[in-house]
Amino acid sequence: MSDDNNPIIDLSQIQDGEQKAALGDDILSLEEELLGSGSKPAATGTSASGTKKTQPQESKFHIPKAVKDENPELIPLILNTESMDDEEREYWFQILPIMTTDQIEKFKNILVTEKQQLAKLDKEYEADLAKINEKHLQEWQEFESKQKRTEIEKVEKAQEEEEATTEEELLKKLQDL
Repeated sequence: MSDDNNPIIDLSQIQDGEQKAALGDDILSLEEELLGSGSKPAATGTSASGTKKTQPQESKFHIPKAVKDENPELIPLILNTESMDDEEREYWFQILPIMTTDQIEKFKNILVTEKQQLAKLDKEYEADLAKINEKHLQEWQEFESKQKRTEIEKVEKAQEEEEATTEEELLKKLQDL
């Protein structure tokens, strides 16, 4: 499956029951190292930048029965994380059955922390957006007020001119009498 120079294992070729034996202690220690340091495979998902992308559906992935039975709370966390693409989600679903309880807890903590941090960022973003919108609303209201004042001044000026013209006409008629 792999040679000494390239320790990559194609998990799609391994049946659920064979995973522990096929991956061996080297991969388990690598996973522990990755999870212990808070790292994970490189992510290509987008961050919370205001635009929400649609989350993948559970039916899109092969989720082992062991994951569904023993760690069902991880399924929505993995499906909804913004830091993984579908390939990485599938990877984590396949690797979960061979991870230790400690590794799973660390992985879960990473996903929960990410979710909390993104929620915090979303709140800050919404607050900043609200401030910007309020500022622009005030500017727009000032602009509309100024525009209305200008229109009123034009109407008043036109009325004054009309009154002046009417006044002149009346004075002419009086003088002609």
